[in-house]
Amino acid sequence: MVIATMKKIVFTIAFMIVSVFVIMWCSCSLGQTTHAQPIRFVVTSNTSPDSPYEEYNQKLINTLLSINKENPVFTMHCGNIIHGGSSSMGINVIDIEKQFQQFYRFAKKLNSILFTACGPLDTYNDSTAVYTKFTQKDAWYSFNYGNNHFIVLCSNSKTSLSISDRQLSWLNEDLKKHSHAHIFVFSYFLPAIHFTKQQCASDSHRKLHELLSQYTVKAFFGVEGLTQSVTIGTIRYFPVPCDNTYANTYKKAIRYYVVDFDGQYITVVPRYF
Repeated sequence: MVIATMKKIVFTIAFMIVSVFVIMWCSCSLGQTTHAQPIRFVVTSNTSPDSPYEEYNQKLINTLLSINKENPVFTMHCGNIIHGGSSSMGINVIDIEKQFQQFYRFAKKLNSILFTACGPLDTYNDSTAVYTKFTQKDAWYSFNYGNNHFIVLCSNSKTSLSISDRQLSWLNEDLKKHSHAHIFVFSYFLPAIHFTKQQCASDSHRKLHELLSQYTVKAFFGVEGLTQSVTIGTIRYFPVPCDNTYANTYKKAIRYYVVDFDGQYITVVPRYF
């Protein structure tokens, strides 16, 4: 009887220890940010012809074939895919559609998935309708790769980053849904930043930065707005301007950037040719 009682006590203690361990493990799993998944991707931009009536330079194929050699998971075109404009400039919607059609014939050369951000030259009559039709992407959207989350923003302005209230509301909800992910943001325009003060230059950009800072946002990539990368808090802002017009045959230019994220550190390497 004594032995039976002792066995019962030992079993009870063992059960309690296991229960506590399981509860602690579950609590930790629910509260922690997921381990980042290493990834390589490419960022490019500015493939637009010099005018809405010109065809793409055939040398654009060189850029696309070179990107394939980098073996990225995806390629992000950060804007100015085409040369858009408005009907008041004498530009017809057919001119816009022809450019998109030609670009996507070129883009078939890519081995990686192509994502796009809408640049100031990608609209027609200040609308993203034709852009959305051909890219099959909304003006702003997000996607995942493993436990990494990628957000694409679109500016209302043709000269600087301006996020509409509707887009900002969407962004807020999207960040909440992916609060445990490691996040990367893309836009044609970067926030304006005071380098000496190490802060955003406008109230709207400060509010955007404050919103992003509430989450595990690793980097913000954009074509225009900065001349050098800068870190504010935990977010690194990377300017990634490119020239893929091949207007000057004899001049080397940055065609794209290779971005490697090893789970902790980000490296951004430009490719000149």
